[in-house]
Amino acid sequence: RESEKLSLEDAARRLRYEFFARVAEQRNADFVALGHTSDDQAETVLLHMIRGSGLSGLRGMDFQSNVEFSGVTMKLLRPLLNISRQDTAEFCRAMNIEPRLDESNLSNDLSRNRVRLDILPEMEVINPAVKESLIRLSRSVARDFSYLQGQVDAVLSTVVRIHDGVVEIARNAFDSLESSIQSHVLRRAVLLAKNDLTDVEQIHIEEMARLMSGQPGKSLNLPGGLQFLVSYDVAFIGTDGSIPCPLPPLTGETTLQIPGETRVEDWIVTVSLINRKDAVSDIQPTGSRLGYMEQLAVPDDELAVRTRQPGDRFQPLGMSNAKKLQDFMVDEKIPRHWRDRVPLVVTPRGIAWVVGWRIADWARVHDDASQVLKIEFRLDPT
Repeated sequence: RESEKLSLEDAARRLRYEFFARVAEQRNADFVALGHTSDDQAETVLLHMIRGSGLSGLRGMDFQSNVEFSGVTMKLLRPLLNISRQDTAEFCRAMNIEPRLDESNLSNDLSRNRVRLDILPEMEVINPAVKESLIRLSRSVARDFSYLQGQVDAVLSTVVRIHDGVVEIARNAFDSLESSIQSHVLRRAVLLAKNDLTDVEQIHIEEMARLMSGQPGKSLNLPGGLQFLVSYDVAFIGTDGSIPCPLPPLTGETTLQIPGETRVEDWIVTVSLINRKDAVSDIQPTGSRLGYMEQLAVPDDELAVRTRQPGDRFQPLGMSNAKKLQDFMVDEKIPRHWRDRVPLVVTPRGIAWVVGWRIADWARVHDDASQVLKIEFRLDPT
């Protein structure tokens, strides 16, 4: 399974489950019973800790769970999860049963075997009951996790929806959630997008949460060929090419009324003239569609909106020189299929604001400014 970039353990696990799925379908089985013991549970929890798992991983394995392989949904049972490996071995001896031995279980080349053969014995020197401690941890986490999932169920419909096969997460609604709930909402959103959480790790969830509070256009590749992409008001989870551009098309150049409200196709742009002190907390770009620039940077109040043109250059805030707008968009990781629709606020001097990303350095508001132009873009809800 080199083409799928799977470890030997993961590849073997998938092959086993694909076999179980085929047999379960052929036999019309209600459940597939697995032989995991409490020792396996302790090893699983420790492995997940080592890999930096979140609460979901620290639960370990469930007594009953559903998985889908080869298009077949299986109900898995783990009836021995409360019984130790030693007890099962003694039962086999008492019943004159000789269980099969998988020789790969003796190899330290596999991470689970290193945990079983090396790490846990070392931990038992410190705490002989370390396996029981790990199992208690898994049960405690499972209780808390169950409660959190109930909280996710209560808010999910207000935050997440599926549209045309793409999962959408409303940013404002997401921001209003407690941080302890946010990560679980993101996990549920990924589950809705790919039907499982295979290979989805806590580091993916944490990076998604970070991007949710940042600028639009940022993206993250997720396991299973999915992409997470943050737009202005919504974040998307979908396959490459399925995520729509949230920006309406723009044609030509439209002069803005100062002060006043101007309709620019599907955009409504409001320009206000305010005092410097009223804009203090919002001078720096925020990744929103609200921007500020010094009035003196706009001679004769000549302000217009258009999209990019060949040869455009832009001097981002904090830079002493201009650069190609194309290079700026690439550096900012603005998705390729957005770039021709990103609104630009322009003056006779050039691009003053790449809406949603950066104000021009020459248009920034200085501390001694008296009048400031406040510019807000919003989409016409109709």
